[in-house]
Amino acid sequence: MRITKNMPLLFIFKSIVSLYILIIFLSHTVIALETMDTDEITPGMKGYGRTVFSGNQIETFDVEILGVLKNWESRTDMILVKMTGGPLEKTGIIAGMSGSPVYIDNKLIGAVSHGWSFAKDAIAGVTPINAMMDVLKIDSQIRENTFRTSNKTWSTSLNTQDLDVVVRLKSHGLIHENELLKNSNSQQPFTLNLVPIQTPLIISGFDYRSLNRISPLLNKLGRFSLQSNRGSDGLPADLHDFQPGSSIAVEIIRGDLSASAIGTVTYRDGNDILAFGHPIIQIGNTDLPMATAQVHTVLASQSGSVKMASPGEIIGRITQDRRSAIAGRIGEYTQMIPCQTEIQGSLNVKYNFEIVHDKILTPILLQMAVESALLATEKSIGEKSVKLKLDIGIAGRKEHVKIENGYFDSGPSWFPIYNIVQPVAMLMNNEFQTTKIESFKLVADVSETINIASIENIRVGKRWVSPGEEVHLSIRLRPYTKDYVSIPVKVKIPDDVAPGSNIKVVVCDAINSKMLEMTSAPGRFSTSSFEQLINRLENVESNNNIIVRIHLNKKGLTYMGEDFPSLPNSFLSIMSMSNQSGATPLRSEIVKHIQTEWLINGKQTIDLYVDNKS
Repeated sequence: MRITKNMPLLFIFKSIVSLYILIIFLSHTVIALETMDTDEITPGMKGYGRTVFSGNQIETFDVEILGVLKNWESRTDMILVKMTGGPLEKTGIIAGMSGSPVYIDNKLIGAVSHGWSFAKDAIAGVTPINAMMDVLKIDSQIRENTFRTSNKTWSTSLNTQDLDVVVRLKSHGLIHENELLKNSNSQQPFTLNLVPIQTPLIISGFDYRSLNRISPLLNKLGRFSLQSNRGSDGLPADLHDFQPGSSIAVEIIRGDLSASAIGTVTYRDGNDILAFGHPIIQIGNTDLPMATAQVHTVLASQSGSVKMASPGEIIGRITQDRRSAIAGRIGEYTQMIPCQTEIQGSLNVKYNFEIVHDKILTPILLQMAVESALLATEKSIGEKSVKLKLDIGIAGRKEHVKIENGYFDSGPSWFPIYNIVQPVAMLMNNEFQTTKIESFKLVADVSETINIASIENIRVGKRWVSPGEEVHLSIRLRPYTKDYVSIPVKVKIPDDVAPGSNIKVVVCDAINSKMLEMTSAPGRFSTSSFEQLINRLENVESNNNIIVRIHLNKKGLTYMGEDFPSLPNSFLSIMSMSNQSGATPLRSEIVKHIQTEWLINGKQTIDLYVDNKS
């Protein structure tokens, strides 16, 4: 009977013991809610980290503290650790581990974020969690987008560090003695170089030649390792399993073309997350899609091992891209820009994709996507003619911005794409209003026909003219591999032209015409409103036009982007003495546009003289 009464107590006791043993056994899987400051960390401490080496399964690896570099950069410390376990002995630091949380005594100390290139051991820099938590404190006010233009390499003197740190790093061959300082008996003989771990940029659908050309530009913004993949795995997300150590993807393009930056989650508090331990490009306030990710395998390499992964389901958005971390929120979603690129040529192909809305990233990604579509569809070597039609939808504006022009490309560079990217960058970075792009639609009509014509010369009926007289010009063109063609043009001499003066007639292509306009009317290129900017972009000179510019000896001015030609000298004097800026000189001229079937190039000039007798 007594045994029966003690059974519940014995059962409770056994349950408590079993639970305690289970907690100890699974200590590496417990999510640490407490954090540890760098002042509490000393060399020799041991702990563990969490990351994904394959699939979605979070695994642990062992960590030993080598030391703490105080005031490493801008009042931020850097924790140095040696990592072992899993594939790390074979791979060293793995691109994609950025953000992997590190724990000491089950307290979160920070995220794996930095390393040494070509280091044989998995020695890493850990961004302290306190520095990362500061990113969550940044308010959501819109700030000016900025990014670093440094080479992403930090150097520090080790004279103020614990000598034990120097010994440990020296044993791994990670520091070197500065002979110049050593010979001068300086107390700073050692130099240490650390770089943020490369961020795998997982891409699919892109032509490799486009990636090769865009890589230098991307690496000026951040440290990326471009990897090809099949695209999204499309698996549903289990947000309960999305914890510190999980792989995370930041999508910047998705659809027929896709690109995602891969890293690791460091910290989660409800729906708020921190990841990476370093920036993507340190753009500040941002709005990027956040998704889960699945790791397929780890590719070991002496030049830098990398996780091969695919983005999964979008679960939220990244709102901050700062020096110490990226931060985001689960359950909030961003709107990407729908894009359609239609290639008409040897093959008629349409590409549908979405890109992020960002002042810096959007123009780069649009160039990357369009160039890749052209390279994958049309020939890249040899002459080709290209007609580009770009339609841009802008929020709050009923009419779409429409830009159209033709180009001749003689090489593999696809330089005409710049003429599409430049207007997009100007609209998104304009000084007049915040611009939200709602859609892009591009039609590229590619022909292998060499459809160009050169301006050979100008002929006039007579060179001595009278005010008000109509002058007949004959412009001689030479189309490629064809006979000469003469284009007749009538030009009326102004009634008020001064007798005895001379008139310069210039016949040229669109590029030369723009250069002349920048000299004669520089104020036209200083727009004073958003609509004026759009008008300039939509009314760019067609490359199919012959432009006749007749320079007159009259003066005017451009004020706030508007032309006021042929002003009286008295008014010009008043404006030149005005206390208000904004007026620029304007040289009066007559401009005629003659549309042709060819892409025009060249420039010819002839002088006419006004008869004194008139």
